[in-house]
Amino acid sequence: MNNKIKIARDPQNLKAVRDFVSSTLQGMSVPDPEINMMVLAVDEVCANRILHTPANSTEAYNNIELEIQNDNNNFTFLIRDTGDPYDINTHESPDLRKLIAEKRKGGIGLLLVKKIMDSIEISRSEPYTVLLLRKSLKFA
Repeated sequence: MNNKIKIARDPQNLKAVRDFVSSTLQGMSVPDPEINMMVLAVDEVCANRILHTPANSTEAYNNIELEIQNDNNNFTFLIRDTGDPYDINTHESPDLRKLIAEKRKGGIGLLLVKKIMDSIEISRSEPYTVLLLRKSLKFA
């Protein structure tokens, strides 16, 4: 099974990301609730990479690569693109009461990613930014 996908940096391709993560994890017999959580986290990170990274004039630099690795139910989602690094771990979590009071749309995506995943690493290896999202599961 191919556990890699490359998509053009376009919000319309997020469905392909969700479908890829879901079908790959189903093929690894991951229970549906865990699949849904990991799909949400990976989709949110990819959406942020698409929406907050300016497009480059070179087509090769306008892609996002996603690879899913599984080592004994220890899952790693490797997301690689040429956008600037943004360390999710230093992102300040929003005040949920304030978001609700202001009726703001959005603002909790990275909070969810940090709650869902066990660890998030970000590194730069020119010209790429690499994000590693890790999640360990215990299931039969």
